[in-house]
Amino acid sequence: MAKDGGFTLIEAIVALVILSGSLIAFYDFLSTMLNSAGRVQAAATAYDLHANALELARTINPMDMPEGTFALSHYRIHWVAQPIDDVRQSSRYPSGPGPFSVALYRVTFSFPDDPGISPIDVTKLGYHRTGGPADMAASVSGSGNPQ
Repeated sequence: MAKDGGFTLIEAIVALVILSGSLIAFYDFLSTMLNSAGRVQAAATAYDLHANALELARTINPMDMPEGTFALSHYRIHWVAQPIDDVRQSSRYPSGPGPFSVALYRVTFSFPDDPGISPIDVTKLGYHRTGGPADMAASVSGSGNPQ
């Protein structure tokens, strides 16, 4: 009796079970990697937005612009500044009032285009010049320092 060279039904079923198990494991691995890539992309976007907001915090004066929106190419940064303390007059060295009104502000940066990114708070000094150049020249010439 000659033996056929093909698979038996049991051997084919076992091969399909092994193949399906390995494909399920590969699909699970692929799904995990795609989800991880999405989380990494979201974290990179949040980092980019926060870095841009902190850089924007360096340039704004919350006393002059207590609220505003800065539009970048594909997202916006919105800020709102709330005074933490009363507005005070600055002081001049060695004594006397300075030419600025100053106050501390809590500036909150939010991202209206992506509500999943948490807002950040920054404490920032706000200032406004109250004395003009003539006031500064008079105080320097009247201070007793030689000109």
